[in-house]
Amino acid sequence: MATVEELVRQYETDEALQKEVADILADGKVTMTEFLTFVRKHDVDISLADLPKYMEEAKKLGFLK
Repeated sequence: MATVEELVRQYETDEALQKEVADILADGKVTMTEFLTFVRKHDVDISLADLPKYMEEAKKLGFLK
């Protein structure tokens, strides 16, 4: 299970992951379903207690509808 920080480090060098993220962000927004699907696909260790923090940050950045 990866941490958020590990996935961010992987993103910096992994072209396939960069493309996947770019495809998700192509419309300028990320839905909750897209977010959770991405997290599950990459087996990211995000506790349910931390989810509101990440969701709020994503909303502030305009990623979530």
